[in-house]
Order: sequence, then C-alpha cells, then structure tokens
Amino acid sequence: MMPLAEIINTYAAQFLREYGERLGPEHRRALSAMGFCRRDGAVRMHLQCQDCAHQAFLPHSCGHRHCPHCQHHESQRWIERQMRCQLPGDWFLITFTLPAEFRGLAFAHQRTVYDLLLTCAWQTVERFAHNDRQLHGAAGAIAVLHTHTRRLDYHPHVHLLMPAGALDTHARRWRTKRRGKDGTRYLFSHKALA
Repeated sequence: MMPLAEIINTYAAQFLREYGERLGPEHRRALSAMGFCRRDGAVRMHLQCQDCAHQAFLPHSCGHRHCPHCQHHESQRWIERQMRCQLPGDWFLITFTLPAEFRGLAFAHQRTVYDLLLTCAWQTVERFAHNDRQLHGAAGAIAVLHTHTRRLDYHPHVHLLMPAGALDTHARRWRTKRRGKDGTRYLFSHKALA
C-alpha cells in the first residue's frame, strides 16, 4: 500500500492548482504535515532492540490529528480509556448523518455546521430519553464527529455511543431499558429518531 505522504507529495501541486482557493489554512497545514509523515526528510528517532542491540533511525510521524497513520494508535488508546469508564449494561451506537444536500454548506461553514450537528444529535437523544417510559431520566452519551468516510469522502456525521439507561434525578436511581419478550432490546425507534 502506498503511504499517504507519497500520495500527497505526488499529487499536491495538481490538487492545489485545482482546489487551492477552496482550502482553508487548516487544510493546508494538514497537507503539509502529512506530506512529511514518516518520510526521509522528517526528523529521525533512534531505536535500539533490547535483545539483540540492533539499531535503526526511523523518521518521526507527523502527529497530525487527521493523519490515518498517526491517529490509529491514538484512537485505539482512546477506545480503551472509554471502555474502562463505561457503565455496565447494553450500549447502543446511534448515527446522525448530515443530508447530502447540506454538504456544500457544511464544508463552507464547518465550525458552525459541525456545532449544530452535534447539538441537534444530543438534544434529540436527550429528549427521547426523558420521554421514554422505561428511562424517563437524564441520559449520557459519548459523541464523536466524523467528517469523512473511511474512503475519505466528505460525509459529516455524528456517532453517539449511549447506554440503555438514564439517571432519574428525582428518584435518585439508575433506570435501564428492559428486553423485549423475544429477548431483543432497542434503545429508541429508528423511525421516530429519523
């Protein structure tokens, strides 16, 4: 597989000629950082095997938060930290996707649209948790904003990882959703959420 830095260095000039006027400074910084990621021109680190004393000098990673090479390890560590903090019980993944018709607007006004997307997603599940007969309480969730798909297509969406439970602040107790007669459990009706 071709490293991302090699792709950027091969096609950056052509990309900037075609789309440069649409890029913000944060996009240019990301391209620059990822263009040097683990390349020969990057700062090198010295590694040595403790068993055989083999030594090597390897180029540093760029560490940019959008770099797929650098962030896989960080995302895995984040997931492990979250797993240690989770409440017992069933958990659900709820995804809210920005309609394709709004993607141009979202790209032009990223900060505003991403904030609205996260706020609307949270307000929706919060209202559903308060109105649910079994939960009837304050919900909690971990929200993650994704701006692109794994294929790097622009596709803003929010993932909410949410327990099948809520805190009833008046009764001071934790309420959970019961399983259905057939043993299945769902958090909220997907049709109602849509």
